[in-house]
Amino acid sequence: MAPITMNEQDLYAILNGMVDGIITINDKGIMLSFNKSAEDIFGYQQDEVIGQNVSMLMPSPEREHHDSYLNRFATGGEPHIIGLGRNVTALRKNGEKFPMRLSVIEYPSKVKGERWFIGSCLDITLQKQREEQLRQSMKMEALGKLMGGISHDCNNMLGIIIGYAGLLMKCYPDDDVVQEYANEIKNAAERNKDLTHKILSFSRNEPESVGVVNINDVLKGNTKILESMLTTKVKLSMTLDENLFSVLIDEGCMQDAILNMSINAMHAMPEGGQLSFTTANIKMSVLDSQILNVNAGDYVKLSVCDTGEGMSENVRSHIFEPLFTTKGSKGTGLGLSQVYGFVKESGGSIRVFSEVGVGSCFSICIPKYVKSETNDVNDVNDVNDVNDVNDVNDVNDVNDVNDVNDVNDVNDVNDARSFSGVANILLVDDEVELLEVGEKMLSAAGHNVICATSAQQALELLKNETIDLLISDVIMLEMDGFELANIVQKKYPNIKIQLCSGFVGAQDKTVTNGELYKNLLHKPFTADELYKSISKLLS
Repeated sequence: MAPITMNEQDLYAILNGMVDGIITINDKGIMLSFNKSAEDIFGYQQDEVIGQNVSMLMPSPEREHHDSYLNRFATGGEPHIIGLGRNVTALRKNGEKFPMRLSVIEYPSKVKGERWFIGSCLDITLQKQREEQLRQSMKMEALGKLMGGISHDCNNMLGIIIGYAGLLMKCYPDDDVVQEYANEIKNAAERNKDLTHKILSFSRNEPESVGVVNINDVLKGNTKILESMLTTKVKLSMTLDENLFSVLIDEGCMQDAILNMSINAMHAMPEGGQLSFTTANIKMSVLDSQILNVNAGDYVKLSVCDTGEGMSENVRSHIFEPLFTTKGSKGTGLGLSQVYGFVKESGGSIRVFSEVGVGSCFSICIPKYVKSETNDVNDVNDVNDVNDVNDVNDVNDVNDVNDVNDVNDVNDVNDARSFSGVANILLVDDEVELLEVGEKMLSAAGHNVICATSAQQALELLKNETIDLLISDVIMLEMDGFELANIVQKKYPNIKIQLCSGFVGAQDKTVTNGELYKNLLHKPFTADELYKSISKLLS
């Protein structure tokens, strides 16, 4: 079969149909051709660049490097592939720099006495964004695991302190000095409990209490707080989409996020400025969803923008990390890490755009709420009835005729007793000190307590002991509390179960009994909180 020949018009059409930008230059770097993709990439029209030196498309020092490459290969005697797959920084017509993958090959023969080179240009901005997003996600995931582990250990230590402080107060009710000192110890531990909770919110994998929320309502409900918090120099404005989608989020966390970002904005505008909130419904494309590591689809976008000092690139790259702060001793570095944790819990994404001297804009996207079976009000992650938050019939305790929030009950040690006044309790925790203080708190309430330092030891004890209630930590080696609970529920269905944890990870999403997840006793807890929980289970 004879070879197919193409005329110049056919070749030109093929060249313009290519995805890569194709540029032809001579051995002096003068551009001879510039296809349609090259026009799209660089922003120039063909007639603007033909006859110009290709160095106009590259900033320094890439320009000098490219000239030296071209000169070195142009003086050789054989055709060469120049810079195959070499990443360079290129320059658009508007002055914007961008990453580009450049491959150059020499034309096989001289044309009009000149050596020609064909350059293939690929804009890799999107690829670099994905790489950066992946790197950031991996870093934040690693930080989350680290902070979660630290929070777990801190909660254990605080549990020991709070537990013994409470026991001192109960053992010496008439000693005013002991009461005063023990109360101060307890208060200090409680303050540190709040700090640990903030750190934990960055690494937690599930929201605490989700419900169907309209973000516009949250913003409107917090307008007065924002106005009173911001100085008179800061103007507050809101542009809200009237037909905004609902979202499934923790409303309290949303409020905290709004306040945290507002406080940061206020500090960035010491001389005054404007803080703007904007909401809108958007459609997340597949391409954007891949970059942000979320699902494509309908989202609610909340933009929080200020006209403050802005941030440098270095500061911007660290702002969501826990304990990172630019405020010195005046800042905890936990505000924006909490915001990041909340947004990720909600299945959304958060980005920040900032320029020094211009201001900053936080863009939060949260997926639209779509009612389905998975959004049932009995969802294991929803501790509130999303359809009726005021429902007095708690699904966890339909027989409890007393208000579960009755503060008078928590002070009565007898609330921990059931049956004939004494319960047989199996207490499981791999932290020996916590096991000891827990045993003392339960014994002080008159219960018979058996202790186990592992889930396996607990299962062995259950073979020979009559147990009314199992109280177990969640995070333990070899077998966690949820795994233990699932086994106990199958083998000993009459045993009541109370799980405790200071840090609940992703592994707990698959728990068979959602009530265990909903009824978690969060460490560190006081003796009164423990007694009330036991009373609820055994009544």
